[in-house]
Amino acid sequence: MRLLTLSSRVLLLIFVVWLLCLPPWTAQAQRQAVSAHVNLYFAQVADGQFGGGRWQTAFTFVNTNDTDARAEIRLFGGDGGELPVDFGTGLASRFSVVVPALGSLTLSTRPTMLPVRSGWARVFSDVPLVGSASFRLWVGPNAKQEVTAPPTLPVIDYVSYANRDLGVAVANPNNRTLQVDAYLKRKDGTLLGPSRITVPPFGHRAFNVSERFAAADLNDAVLALEGVDRPDDEFLAWTMNADPSGTFSSIPPGGITPPISHWDRIWNVYLRVLKAAKDLGMLQSEPDLEILYDQTVNAYALGGREVGIYMGLSELLGDSDSELAFVAGHELGHIYQQRSGMLEFHENPEFDADVWGTLLALISGYDVYSAAGALSKLAMATGTAGLSTQFEQQLSSDAHKSFNTRISEVYEMLQLVCSIPEAAPACSEYKRILHPHLPGSAPLNWDDLAARGFRRPESLQKMKRPDDARQSRAPQVRERH
Repeated sequence: MRLLTLSSRVLLLIFVVWLLCLPPWTAQAQRQAVSAHVNLYFAQVADGQFGGGRWQTAFTFVNTNDTDARAEIRLFGGDGGELPVDFGTGLASRFSVVVPALGSLTLSTRPTMLPVRSGWARVFSDVPLVGSASFRLWVGPNAKQEVTAPPTLPVIDYVSYANRDLGVAVANPNNRTLQVDAYLKRKDGTLLGPSRITVPPFGHRAFNVSERFAAADLNDAVLALEGVDRPDDEFLAWTMNADPSGTFSSIPPGGITPPISHWDRIWNVYLRVLKAAKDLGMLQSEPDLEILYDQTVNAYALGGREVGIYMGLSELLGDSDSELAFVAGHELGHIYQQRSGMLEFHENPEFDADVWGTLLALISGYDVYSAAGALSKLAMATGTAGLSTQFEQQLSSDAHKSFNTRISEVYEMLQLVCSIPEAAPACSEYKRILHPHLPGSAPLNWDDLAARGFRRPESLQKMKRPDDARQSRAPQVRERH
């Protein structure tokens, strides 16, 4: 592996691994809660007055990033139109909010003269957020009950515990009519259904199980929801347990995977990796992201202004966010090349972009070994994984085809990073926590380096983080289809 001169790159590499050594609260905008996402969907919103009481919905967001989160909230009614609520600034169905860095924000609907209405909400953020929705029942001046629901992602199958009083919400996040079939399996094994649920574009339906299934004994049953036109009929669903006494409670989310919602996954991974690129000062302005639905397994960087990711590539990588992060970082590496005219790590543009992809995946909080998985799957899907072709491709002038060579280059890059004395302890700590059972021959191993005479440096503790001159912008408008 012939790298370009490294004297001007060492600080960058040290900075990357130094990030991993800082405490999670102070540095780990890269690490995220399991539920954190840039696209948050809430399948139910309830607001308004009824005789003697009212329903109130509150959204709470937590931002664990070291930059403010800028998000857009939109609320939709049953017909797919606007669902106006008052969060304290008057009735509206669209809100722009800022969740402070390492902070939280709660928005609660205020009383109005409007009757009870239900719908759903979507939140698009420029960095991942943890979110929840709380539904509070007021009777007169007193709050009587409350239940909290997490955000959900679109699925094509959903399953839930059921009884006759179970509340069910189904929302359509797409701009096409949705059809969902509901089935009920009773405890005696009898299967009821299907009951067809038709939801207009961006629309919403809410009902109790007894409204769809009239059988007498519906206790201890199982509700299943299935998109009709699969896999295009993706939907949002949420269920709320209730009993004859009027007590209600939350139920664990019932979305079934695979398949996952690739459109949402691409956005989440891309924006996390893009933030890492901005943190490094690698990109001063954000390239646009295009998601393409052609039957193509590929991604591209165009003119320093656009990154494209084909749905086929995301599907090939399955549910491995880390592998997708490597691909996104690779393409952002090409964006840097196109804008600067420079190859920072390798004289070959593809190998240079692979190094960028690995580094950006690393500081985004993804698994640094993901590059090998992504490249191997690309080799398999393009029909070039056989041993008989690998030798020929290693001699190829087209580095896109030299997957086996590229994996070796990434392996050597990891060894190079961890051979820097200031970086070695961070590499060791990363491997100790994320991969404690990998053999000593794998990269990121301090014992290997110590045996070669490296010492744990004191200089790592003296380093200071670069001044934060990043500028955030509101998330670009994005529709699912």
